[in-house]
Amino acid sequence: MAELNTFVVRDSVTIRDAILRTIRSGLIARGVENPNVTPGSDWFVQAQAYANQLVVIEANAVIKADEQMADTATGDSLARICAIFGLSKQAAAGSAGHVVLSSSTATTISTGSQLIDGAGLAYEVVTGGIYNDEDLIPVRAVATGTATNLAAEEVLRWVSTPPFADEKALVANDGLVNGIDEESDDALRERLFSRLQNPPRSGNASHIAEDAEASSPSVQKAFVHPAILGPSSVGVVVTAAPTETNKSRDVDSIILTGTVTPYIKGIYPEHAEINVTTVTNVDADVAFGLILPEAPTASPPGPGGGWFNGSPWPAPDASTSWRCTVTTVTSTTVLIVDALTSPTINVSKICWLSPIEWKLYQALVVNVSGTSGAYTITLDAPFVGIATGDYIWPNCENAQAYVDATLAEFALMGPGEKTANASALIRGFRHPRSAAGWPMTLGGHLTRALTAVGDEVESAQFFHRTDGTTTLTGSAGLVTPQVPAALTDPPKIFRPRYVAFYRVP
Repeated sequence: MAELNTFVVRDSVTIRDAILRTIRSGLIARGVENPNVTPGSDWFVQAQAYANQLVVIEANAVIKADEQMADTATGDSLARICAIFGLSKQAAAGSAGHVVLSSSTATTISTGSQLIDGAGLAYEVVTGGIYNDEDLIPVRAVATGTATNLAAEEVLRWVSTPPFADEKALVANDGLVNGIDEESDDALRERLFSRLQNPPRSGNASHIAEDAEASSPSVQKAFVHPAILGPSSVGVVVTAAPTETNKSRDVDSIILTGTVTPYIKGIYPEHAEINVTTVTNVDADVAFGLILPEAPTASPPGPGGGWFNGSPWPAPDASTSWRCTVTTVTSTTVLIVDALTSPTINVSKICWLSPIEWKLYQALVVNVSGTSGAYTITLDAPFVGIATGDYIWPNCENAQAYVDATLAEFALMGPGEKTANASALIRGFRHPRSAAGWPMTLGGHLTRALTAVGDEVESAQFFHRTDGTTTLTGSAGLVTPQVPAALTDPPKIFRPRYVAFYRVP
């Protein structure tokens, strides 16, 4: 018996013709020599009417089938499946971090003292006490959501200014972070997959991870290293979800020490040695080679739907340069780049993904000078915040979709191992394994995500990958996070920085 791998549905024409064939065959069997089932006949009209109704039923069958499958269900359907396994979406959470006190002398600040940001959102002091000028004061948001995340040097105002203090307090260098909106379908689905693949029971790794994830909405995912410090020990690693403007994955120390760690240690026996950490972010740079449809202006002309230009620029060769970087920033519209060939004025369209805003910028090259490896280009639109080392790449019609797919994959990556010691890794390897979800490497999951974006992506490959320590050019090999200095230290996780897409020559 043939295996049915795809749920096939018919269009109305196919259904109508099937009905007409059946009617014609039945009439012939009853002695009608040449039944009239042609367009305009009564039989044709009836068959088309039935087909118009049945095509809706068949289409709905696909929708309902998708709603029953964990890998395709969304919204309420996904929530219903997850509820069977005791899972639900993580609630929104507020940010946490520190503000810098500005005061003429030491002052007493009470726990719970509040500050207000420019949007009117409230923040409260976590630990009261006596603070001096320029001391860091731990605070957390009273509200929830990504709107509570604030960058360094953002201004907060005291609701009731402490004695001798300025009414303003600046956000410290690390910002206020880990504020998240309600968990997305994709993140919930990954937790469901993890539960199905590694059922939690009797204090196993999956059980411990599930408890860690329940400790705080700020925890996106937990990873477990059994017996990593010896018998009766366990390493628990928690990650935070990235936001639109911050791709870091570490959980703030206020949440980690004040909520997550005591929650986990309070559940398990006191004789168990439990090491709870977050992760260390490592910047990862990735340049991809894509095979996309050629532009109509190419020679020979292409169908369009892929690259904007007939000769996409810049075009790093896939043997030496592998990507194109900015070497000097004169202004937001004048850059020096290490491209090997010159762009075409008023034709070449380029892109840049800001590693600060995570906004895709697009511009037209309107002037060029210089020589190979040091072309000075002038753009018709500013690249706000572009800096030396950033990657630029040729524009394509679905550039934003490729960016979104790449960042979505990074958002569902996990940390590397705690150690390279083979003996410790017999039991202490990361649970879940990278192959079972939450991959740790700059590997094939990234290129697969790009080929899944649309039919126009014929193939995707790596041109360049680096984490600052390991660099690979070409499509072979993997880049894996380095292990931390000590077993009790946070493991490392890749955070995207420079991302670019080039035409495969």
